[in-house]
Amino acid sequence: MLARKGRSTSPKARGAARARTFSRGLDDTRALLVSAARDVFLEAGPGSFSLREVARRVGVSAAAVYRHFDGKDALLFAACTQGFQVFSSYLVRALAEATPLDRLLTTGDLYRLFAQENPLDYRFIFMSQADTISPPAVKATAPATSALPQDTTFRFLVDRVRECMAEEVLALDEPERVAVVIWAHVHGVVSLRLSGHLGALGDDEAFSAFYRASVERLLRALGP
Repeated sequence: MLARKGRSTSPKARGAARARTFSRGLDDTRALLVSAARDVFLEAGPGSFSLREVARRVGVSAAAVYRHFDGKDALLFAACTQGFQVFSSYLVRALAEATPLDRLLTTGDLYRLFAQENPLDYRFIFMSQADTISPPAVKATAPATSALPQDTTFRFLVDRVRECMAEEVLALDEPERVAVVIWAHVHGVVSLRLSGHLGALGDDEAFSAFYRASVERLLRALGP
């Protein structure tokens, strides 16, 4: 049967059709909810975060959110986990380097690259209050079949520090404490850049050169 020419569709009907389309793929809907949750959280803050607004942006009913997540905390935790999964996919590239020092330096470069290419994820997972996006009560109920990327990404840095100490590239110390020092340094520089405070350094290429030089200077200071 041929459709009638010139037939218009109301905004309400279009919204309903979009909601039905998203509902066909549970994985797709879940992914859309996770991304929307990140965006709403960054825009509104923890105090004004709304599941209803997340649902509105995705085009589903507020009740439909509960088909995928137990509530606000579970949704934010999923968004946090997804952000760290993306971050982890960057870090593992450093393992292709030949020496411990090269792997550590490349880890730093990839930290910067992740932030530059995924600023929303970076702001969400590293510039938000930790217990609002990764509540302890939700984290404790996460499946124990595999380590959470929230934990493994820091362990990745610790391992790079430990192997540099074994090669006497860094002074012997507690790897976890030295890893925190390095993390604090790279996070500080990257966060200042994302917040617009280092615009005087120039474009991304100039910032990358400054950033790499600052990391190298820090590692020399941590040397034997």
